[in-house]
Order: sequence, then C-alpha cells, then structure tokens
Amino acid sequence: MNRITLWKQTCRGQDIDYISIRLDAECGATRSYSYEVVMQVGDLELEMRGRCSAGQKVLASLIIRLALAETFCLNCGILPLDEPATNLDVPNAESLAAPLISYHGNLQQ
Repeated sequence: MNRITLWKQTCRGQDIDYISIRLDAECGATRSYSYEVVMQVGDLELEMRGRCSAGQKVLASLIIRLALAETFCLNCGILPLDEPATNLDVPNAESLAAPLISYHGNLQQ
C-alpha cells in the first residue's frame, strides 16, 4: 500500500492530500539523520509542525508506524500501540481500524 492510499484510507479530513518523511541531511560520522514529517496540500509541501491539529499529528504518527511495520516487520507478529485513537475524532478513529485490521490479517498469513 503506498503513502497516498494509506493516508486517504485513514484520514477523513480533506485539507491534507498525503504525508511523507523528508530527509534533510546526514549528520557527521555517527550517521544520525535529520528528518521532518511533511504534508502535501495541493502543489505545496509543508512541514506539519505547527500547522496541524493534535488528531492529525496522531494519525500521521500511526500511519508512519504502519508503513514502517509493513515495510520492515512482516514476520514480527506484534504492533504495539498505546491508545492509538487519542485525539482522533470518531470518523478518523473508525477509519483507522481498516489498516490495522489489514496489517493484522497480513501477520496471520
């Protein structure tokens, strides 16, 4: 599932087209990375910090975790989430269930 599909499937708002992680730079010999979560709004790419609601932040965080789990943890069997619907309105909390159920189904196979 690609980034646009996962965001559109989960987010019930219409103000953000999709989110992504933008790598700013590799920092020195320690190989630490500087990154930011950005939202695509039409033709604009904007940093999410300071521009979105608490619910949008939670949803973005969960979608990033789902994408990472889908990419790197196909056989791990567990996806820990602590109160995943905190700060989400009812439509977004309900729509979050679909990718979680899909992920759980992929673990069972």
